[in-house]
Amino acid sequence: MDKVIKNLWQIYRNKVSQVKIIEEAIRNQGDEWSEDHIAFRTLPGKYCDMSVMQQVFELLGYTKCDEYVFKDKKLNAISMNPPVENGVHSTKVFPKVFISVLELSSFSVEFQNCLLNYVCDVQSAPLEKFRTDFQNLKGNPAKMNEFAESITLFLSSGAPWRKPIFDDYEVLRKESEYAAWTLVYGNTPNHFTVSIHLMKKFKSLKEFNDFVQNNLKISLNSAGGSIIKGTPSVKLEQSATLAEESLVPFQDGYKKIPYAFVEFAFRHPLEGKSHNGIWENYYQGFVTDNADKIFESTNIRN
Repeated sequence: MDKVIKNLWQIYRNKVSQVKIIEEAIRNQGDEWSEDHIAFRTLPGKYCDMSVMQQVFELLGYTKCDEYVFKDKKLNAISMNPPVENGVHSTKVFPKVFISVLELSSFSVEFQNCLLNYVCDVQSAPLEKFRTDFQNLKGNPAKMNEFAESITLFLSSGAPWRKPIFDDYEVLRKESEYAAWTLVYGNTPNHFTVSIHLMKKFKSLKEFNDFVQNNLKISLNSAGGSIIKGTPSVKLEQSATLAEESLVPFQDGYKKIPYAFVEFAFRHPLEGKSHNGIWENYYQGFVTDNADKIFESTNIRN
């Protein structure tokens, strides 16, 4: 698990320039960079949907925790928790995982046909090989690096279907920015999220957001009319940068479209618990109203 998370983080960090700027600034302030969760997007298909991703993370020791429904975005999602013992500080716990998938039946026939034309390319998933390799680790720990690399490749190599045509990307985008993004990038990590409540210098998410905007000159997502999504009453406040654009290949040329962003989470202690950094003292779930607007960090901006 440690190797896979570190591998995914390094790939993400190398591709998203604002990550390095924010991380360096946080460390210069004397704070730790601690990840709250990693988010993945998927499209529906027998060999490429949310259940496939779930089974990969279960091999790594994660367990499914909660289910979520996003009616406006026409998505379903699950959260998965890493193994954690009581009394452990949050900075010593692996990040949670958030996996979402499109609800295909909620869209037009044209949309469905376009999407199915791609996901039908995927004729198998490497789950059985991953399980076999995992079992073989018990008698051959030297294979661990190879196993971690293969999991990393699966979780970072992008879409398993063929390269899309730009017009198909636009067909999906008319009804779902989420679907269009996922058609291009597949199950590559959509974002990592930083735990602001574990920092020493920043006492609130607003204070941190002001630092990012005013000192680092990085724009934040204001979808829904506010940079901060959520309130202390729901135990989770979140904000996010706007996704950086990346030049990507389509079958018929190259286009710049939004790629990945950085999210910030401020988790509040549960009723009667202390704000002391201990993992189980904080609300560890997700709030659909918050996440609904965070999804829009990857929307095309005119």
